[in-house]
Amino acid sequence: MSRRDGELVLVRQVDHQLQCRVMADAWGNDQFERLPHWASLVTAAAVHDEGWRAWEESPQLDSAGRPEDFIDVDRAIHVDIYRRGIEHALGLDRRAGLIVSMHGRGLYEARLGLDGDAPDRSGMRPEVQRFLGEQDEIAARLTPELGPVAELWDAYRLLQAWDLLSLYVVWRALPAGRSGELPQVPRRSGDPGVGIRLRPGGADTVVLDPYPFAESPVALPVEARVIADRDYRDPAALGDAIERARPRPLEIVARSG
Repeated sequence: MSRRDGELVLVRQVDHQLQCRVMADAWGNDQFERLPHWASLVTAAAVHDEGWRAWEESPQLDSAGRPEDFIDVDRAIHVDIYRRGIEHALGLDRRAGLIVSMHGRGLYEARLGLDGDAPDRSGMRPEVQRFLGEQDEIAARLTPELGPVAELWDAYRLLQAWDLLSLYVVWRALPAGRSGELPQVPRRSGDPGVGIRLRPGGADTVVLDPYPFAESPVALPVEARVIADRDYRDPAALGDAIERARPRPLEIVARSG
């Protein structure tokens, strides 16, 4: 959710993940090679937030009567959302499922080190500890078959780059005119990665340096719903407003610096 011109612009997580799929399809040039097992990584991008689908069909309100943002969802609900999404991904493609499992774990563990040291699990809520233990078990079962670990780490970092880039353009940073960075983006298999700098290049346009897509500019559309920025009183009123809002694409564009 972001505020624009007195309105609330809502992008569902399941539409955000489709934008990540668009990024995956557009990825690659003479600096940024596509990684091994590319099809599985594209699948992971397309379904990494699939667990949100049921929750987004019944949106809830925050204390101000606005739609509850995804970062504010109670942890017990949050881990169940990702547990369902990981199960879905595993059913489609086990390698994609393992990458999505890493994504879910990273949400609680500083993106597996990309955001600094992970917090001590002993201080986390019990339901979060259980969820992380489940992801450890998935990794222990599938990594020996689907590794090597370095390839999985490369794939995870690339999924994080698409995830963060999508959040940058649709959530708060680009609409507010802020710059950003995607850390440790792999340019090829085994690469330690490079930081990609992000800055606004006009309305709904992001400039990336270095530039990772095959063409410049490239369209990265995402579906949104726009509703009034007001107190909705109860979830039924919010649901009715979202139902009446016609989906419209945000015409996001990425270009080289």
